[in-house]
Amino acid sequence: MDVNRILEQLKQLLIQHREEEAEAFLLEKLGQAARLGDREAMLLLMEEAGLRGEGEEASLLNIGNALRTAGLLREAMAVFQEVRQAYDYQLPPNDFRYVELFRNMSLLFQDMGDDESACDCLERALGIASCYKEARIEVAVIYTNLAVSKLKLGRQQEAIDDLKKALSIFEMDEEHDYHYSGALSAMGEAQYAAGNLEESARYYGLALKEIERNMGRNKAYEITLQNLNAVKAKLSEHPAIIGEFESGLALCEAFYLEFGVPMIREKFPEYEGVIAAGLVGEGSECFGFDDAVSRDRDFGPGFCLWLTDSVYDEIGEALQRAYEQLPATYMGITRYVTANTNRRVGVFRIGDFYENLIGLREAPSTQSQWLFLEDYRYKTQSSMLLKLEGVDTEVNGKVFRDDLGEFSRIRSEIARYYPEEVRVRKIARQAALMAQSGQYNYQRMFGRGDKVTAKIALSEFMKHTMAMVYLLNRTYAPFYKWLHKGMERLRILPEIGEILNVLADYPNGDERIPQTIEMIVAMIIAEMKKQGLTSGEDHYLDHHTDKILHSISQKKESRETVKEALIGELIRLEWNDLIKAQIEGTEGQDDFQTYAMTQEGKYQTWNEEMLRSYISDFHRADDRDFNLISEKYGRMLKTTFPARYQKIAETLPVLSQVKEEIIEEIVGIQVKWMEELAQRYPKAAGKAGGIHTKEDQPFRISYETCQRGELSTYSENTLDLYGKFIAGLCRENRNLPEMIMTNTAQLYGYASLEELEQAL
Repeated sequence: MDVNRILEQLKQLLIQHREEEAEAFLLEKLGQAARLGDREAMLLLMEEAGLRGEGEEASLLNIGNALRTAGLLREAMAVFQEVRQAYDYQLPPNDFRYVELFRNMSLLFQDMGDDESACDCLERALGIASCYKEARIEVAVIYTNLAVSKLKLGRQQEAIDDLKKALSIFEMDEEHDYHYSGALSAMGEAQYAAGNLEESARYYGLALKEIERNMGRNKAYEITLQNLNAVKAKLSEHPAIIGEFESGLALCEAFYLEFGVPMIREKFPEYEGVIAAGLVGEGSECFGFDDAVSRDRDFGPGFCLWLTDSVYDEIGEALQRAYEQLPATYMGITRYVTANTNRRVGVFRIGDFYENLIGLREAPSTQSQWLFLEDYRYKTQSSMLLKLEGVDTEVNGKVFRDDLGEFSRIRSEIARYYPEEVRVRKIARQAALMAQSGQYNYQRMFGRGDKVTAKIALSEFMKHTMAMVYLLNRTYAPFYKWLHKGMERLRILPEIGEILNVLADYPNGDERIPQTIEMIVAMIIAEMKKQGLTSGEDHYLDHHTDKILHSISQKKESRETVKEALIGELIRLEWNDLIKAQIEGTEGQDDFQTYAMTQEGKYQTWNEEMLRSYISDFHRADDRDFNLISEKYGRMLKTTFPARYQKIAETLPVLSQVKEEIIEEIVGIQVKWMEELAQRYPKAAGKAGGIHTKEDQPFRISYETCQRGELSTYSENTLDLYGKFIAGLCRENRNLPEMIMTNTAQLYGYASLEELEQAL
């Protein structure tokens, strides 16, 4: 065989970009070499193709695969058997090189129609690969291939079980390669073979997305799409899989009655009256949004069993094991839980269940606890429309049984909705955010030619508008993907939902967009007036926030309530400046809840006069289109990013010598306080990072530098009030960082700073 001539022909094909012809030509010549028994020619051709491995056996494996691809199955088998004989002579039986050999042999057996032998090879490969922790993905691929062979043998349930194992491994990672799409496609085929048409369609749909993301719309995409369309056509010939049940919630209740009740009665008869049961939480079936398109990944038969701590200690683990033995499939639907899916059904301690959903083991008891959790978390326990006489409440999920009433007690407390002061503070914040994103930033960004940011601003306006409408209805807003759909059920301003539909259809820059924004704002202001939240006539929403917050003090005369409102306003102003800041060091500041709790701990130590003065500082800065948070972080760059500081130094306000001296005196006092705190509570103080400016690094800002940066933003009046505040604490021998950290610890649910230190 003239190898040089073959290589020259191959080269010419590649030069002409005829890659497919080149591949076919190479396989043809490899086949000819195999039939002639010309091993040397085969190795030379493999080397040219970049398929020659390190070592003779590795090269032989590649040759075997090439022969299999060329359709020379017997020749490929002879090569694989040669490799196996060499391995049996050279290697221990659990050497990882056997895994690749058995996988390749299984593919060959599949091509030969011998799926029993293919399964045998894959079982051998699996047994070896499972011994290697680093081979996790390899194990998942083997499970997938094993399932494919079992499907051909009619062993559907075994195939489904293997694919569940494969998918659970793949889904441990956030990013997936093409192997993941193969497992999803195989699961679609397996579910179809088992008669679970909806599940089949769901998995094929997921596979399509993964194939397109990793490989584009290739041949595999086309085949998967054809399979999906075939399943959908089959589905159209039959009634809904759920059949007699109108929703997933009804399906789950029927599953509980048919299987859950007998299980408890037979295995835990003495505990029947103390086990609460139901289905509530984050699932789409709990909200009644579980249509064929929007069902959650783990949709299917299942329920929750809630126990008090004492009962859980006695039977919790045994009850969970019994629950796991219940049928996985009911009415043709299988609940499939991935490794990345939070467990939403099964056995729970009551406190653990609520803590997972709302971060607390009991219903919130303070305004701070109510204030700093997103609406959708509370929504899991209530979808109440209005708290008005004669209006029915619509509760999320359903409790099937609760003889003790402990689970339902907490649920009912949450369902009563926010305290009015909290609702009003949230309304004020949403008003400011609507103004910032829609009335201000959209037109500004589009006018600058920044179309992407303009789109983002418009999206933010729509999101905050929907959140506002829910607040005005006195009902918790659901997770963002249900915000718009849920508006259909509201009694106040549901028509805004349709207006948002129209707004979303306008092309970017359309002159109708700002007009529509102003129309929506006018409707919101009119409703706020009806509810006695504002009396202002200004069309700009942000100018109503002071009146909204003032309504709190009118309704409740307590000085503490006024102070809480001022703290809330100050945190809102800081946050607005923070998200607009374009300064190194502000990255990652995207968690409002954490930020707000930290700042509240600090501002609880301030008096009302200090709070009002600093709020005025922000308003005056805003009038000048100046960002105080940008100034604060900009000054910190002096020791964290000196080169970048030099670029912006001239843009920062010049500080007088007197102000600098006052700031340094105050900073010196606070640093000593922090040093004392670190000696008593090293773990808690350590959470704040370093103490001294000399410890500054990029992205690591010390306490001293942070204090110096913030004090520099204070007006003369605010700095004077703050200085008097610090002097008073010195006279009383009180430590401000300790006071702040104690407040913050309590906001996070710790009884004291000592308890926080122990927890850390």
